[in-house]
This record gives sequence, C-alpha cells and structure tokens, in this order.
Amino acid sequence: MFCAQCGAPNDAPAKFCFKCGAPLSQGATTSTSDPRTRGGSPPVTVAESRVATGKNPVVATILSLLIVGLGQFYNGDMKKGAVMLVIALVAGAATVGLGWIGVAIWSAIDAYRVANGTAQRW
Repeated sequence: MFCAQCGAPNDAPAKFCFKCGAPLSQGATTSTSDPRTRGGSPPVTVAESRVATGKNPVVATILSLLIVGLGQFYNGDMKKGAVMLVIALVAGAATVGLGWIGVAIWSAIDAYRVANGTAQRW
C-alpha cells in the first residue's frame, strides 16, 4: 500500500508510513500505476520504520545531554547511539573532556531532530 501523504510504498500490515510517519488508512490498496511496480517487479517494501513516531523531542534531547547516545536509544536508533557513545568516549579521553562536550551537543541535536521527525534513524 502507498502512503496518502508522501506516496511511499509500505508493507500491507503497516499502520504508519515508514517515510513520513503518517497513519495509513485500512482501506488503502497497492497502486499499479506506480512506476516501481511495472514490468512484473514487486513493490518496494521496507521492514523497519526509519522515522521515530510517538517520541518526545524534549525528553530525547535531555537524555542525550545526560549521557551521550541515550536519546538515540530512546528513539530506537541503537546503532547511532552506540557509535556516538564510542566517539564521545574516545574524543573525551583524547581531549580531556572537550570532545565529549562536542559529541554531547551533536547527540542532543540529532536526538531532537529524529524525535521531531525532521531526521531519520540509521
């Protein structure tokens, strides 16, 4: 089925669009006029949503400021949270804590944007 908001293809049992997070109507059908389904090829499907839905941007930001990567874990972005935490530890040790502060700010901004829906998860 395709999202009525952005036109992205979604799996049939999906309740929300993987791209924009909009709720999908139950009566939606797969369109055959989409160029991605012509020529007998199956429609493109995505197993996991790349948009964090139902997450509070303020909570995600505060968590990332407390512990680098925690806001990403809250948003369900486990890979990015782990990478940010490792970068913060290495940069913090190499720069006597200054690198940690820089990565914490980056982590907080990213966590806010992902929870707000203006950025995607990895």
